[in-house]
Amino acid sequence: MIQSKIAGRKYLILTLFISIVCLSKAYAQEGDMGYTNYDIDALQPFKISNGNNVVKIGTIFSTYLDLRQYPTGATPDYTKNTMKLKDARLDINGKSGENYEYHLQLDFAGWGNTYAPDGGPLDDANITYKGLKKLFKIKIGYGKVPYSLSSLVEHFESPYWERPQVSKGDFFSRRDLGITLKRSFWNGRIRAAAGAYTGVGEVVLGGTNDPSGKFEYIGRIEASYPEDHNEEVIDVNKLSTPNVSIGLNARYSNRSLPAGTAFLDGETGGMLNGSDTALELKVINGKKFLYGGDISIEYMGFSAQFETNLMKGTPVNSNDPHLMNLPKSSTGGYFNAGGWYVQANYFSKAIRTIISARYDEMNANDLVKGVTQHSAAALCYQLKGYNSMLKFQIDHSLQFNSSTLKYGGESINTTKSENEFRIGWQLVID
Repeated sequence: MIQSKIAGRKYLILTLFISIVCLSKAYAQEGDMGYTNYDIDALQPFKISNGNNVVKIGTIFSTYLDLRQYPTGATPDYTKNTMKLKDARLDINGKSGENYEYHLQLDFAGWGNTYAPDGGPLDDANITYKGLKKLFKIKIGYGKVPYSLSSLVEHFESPYWERPQVSKGDFFSRRDLGITLKRSFWNGRIRAAAGAYTGVGEVVLGGTNDPSGKFEYIGRIEASYPEDHNEEVIDVNKLSTPNVSIGLNARYSNRSLPAGTAFLDGETGGMLNGSDTALELKVINGKKFLYGGDISIEYMGFSAQFETNLMKGTPVNSNDPHLMNLPKSSTGGYFNAGGWYVQANYFSKAIRTIISARYDEMNANDLVKGVTQHSAAALCYQLKGYNSMLKFQIDHSLQFNSSTLKYGGESINTTKSENEFRIGWQLVID
């Protein structure tokens, strides 16, 4: 059973941000969460400049073949054996003077998706004001929220086509509309961000909040030493000195639905089996406190990451499905969920190849026996750095359940497929 006994959760995110801002005003530097220098190997975006105004126009294209294997006795879902256009993005970054920046990123591969945390029609639409340099930068609009190393790393900088289950977008939203205050110093080695967001995640593109009318509050602090490699996961530079990055983050919402109302379509997520939609975790009818940490190490071409995210959910109603019809004397009126992953990588510069292995585990509800587990491996060949790269991934589901003919040790969170293979190519000019 996952235990969560952290007090004062309503104020934790604000405390995280204020403490980091107060550490040093003298050393404030430019910087942001999420690695943004994608121009790794000289494939340049189109650039227009007249001095104070600069616009860069890039593109991100990726596609892969998806094949799945099923155990004997299970009913195969051959609709999953397909070719998928993962990215067809138009990415526009611009600045006006020294104080204004904007980012617009459209993904034509996601058009028509009503719910897709890994790929909707719009990835970014935000502006940043940098005029308060001694305090913080202000970012307003839609984009990634400051939570989770795995979420912040762009997928084309990862060896894998898909993130671990705990961070791929069904346990918490990866993007939302809101306002973020950001600060970095010590030459970008330390960064902090905190903000307020709608809390409905990617479905906010529908133009409305859910009937609760509440918001979500998120904060993150990360530090890297001796270099500012906070969101890099592969050591392509063969660092001669070990580099360590550590991140801590938290998020809180209290979405109490009025009687007779429901969440927006797609808002609750899509992680669990189709028959268990009332048990989804992306939002709950009540209080949701999510917190986690991550660490990344790079040295001489080797790198490794570990991340965990834990949740305490306190539903409004005593008969909420998440409490599994158990008495309050047994549950305390809340349930826990969470997961973790560990990943190891090696980059060979001589053969321009990334080799990676990963294990992840997810407990969708501590009131239900069991956890789901996956192992994965990836092999990538860089034609021209990350900008042009071939990627192969295999994902293996562990713990076969003979009674349900599905893989996964937890009855509410299983998959029919035993193995999933993805092979494809990405082109990044951004």
